Amino acid sequence: MGVRTDIGSKIIRAGFKHRFVMARMTRLPLLGRAMDLAFFDQDEMIYLPKDSVVAASRTRSINIGAEIVPTNTALPSQVIDHFLRRSRYIFIMNKCTCRDSNGCEHYPHELGCIFLGAGTRKIPSKMGHMATVEEAIEHMRRARQAGLVHLIGRNKIDSVYLSTGPKEDLLSICNCCECCCLWKMMPDLSDPIASTVTRMPGARVAVGDGCTGCGRCVKDEVCFVHAIGLAEGKAAIDQERCKGCGRCVEHCPSKAIGLHLDSEDYIERSIRAIDPLVDLTKE
Repeated sequence: MGVRTDIGSKIIRAGFKHRFVMARMTRLPLLGRAMDLAFFDQDEMIYLPKDSVVAASRTRSINIGAEIVPTNTALPSQVIDHFLRRSRYIFIMNKCTCRDSNGCEHYPHELGCIFLGAGTRKIPSKMGHMATVEEAIEHMRRARQAGLVHLIGRNKIDSVYLSTGPKEDLLSICNCCECCCLWKMMPDLSDPIASTVTRMPGARVAVGDGCTGCGRCVKDEVCFVHAIGLAEGKAAIDQERCKGCGRCVEHCPSKAIGLHLDSEDYIERSIRAIDPLVDLTKE
């Protein structure tokens, strides 16, 4: 098992810089279908916006046709905490494969993914360690403090390269940065594969009347799924592409971009969406 995992890890690292080319290959009819079945079959991943973005957005109203959710709304990190407390097995990786493979210079490499479920028992100990709930919660708190965004769900590519068995035995919790995240390749993926990564239920990023068209939100790597641009001198968001991470909210100097929540039950809706993906109580 250790040898298979080492080979898988080396392949991922070697191919990481070519991920955009490989992503475009998923658009080829026959090859794309084969790649889908091999690496993405029945994936379901949800981006959770930062707690700070939700907290900042709900304290002000922007012109999006609805009220911001009341201030007693729960925060997205509670979704993570829920699954950490439920899981029989918790494995913390020693480092982030994406940031390590890409030589990230902006975020800590040691704040790696957390994996939950029975499949974690097959991950070699040299890649990380089994952890307590309290340790995992602290790990995620540090990731948020560093400015990373959580992505949670079933991600077959993780079970493939870690050789953890059926994809239903592994739940992934990633701590993503905008500069090195594997999912920067999303705009290049086939639509069926890209659609398996979604925003948090009930979340929508919107631009208010205060936008000055400064372009800060479209510069650098603020939005790695290319969901925001300028139209008629104002920021405009492609709601089909947007994953609701809220990075553009943080980068707007005019505070004209906000995260709208259409109801107060988004925590429960997120949990209901993720819960069937992996049996976290399985021995």
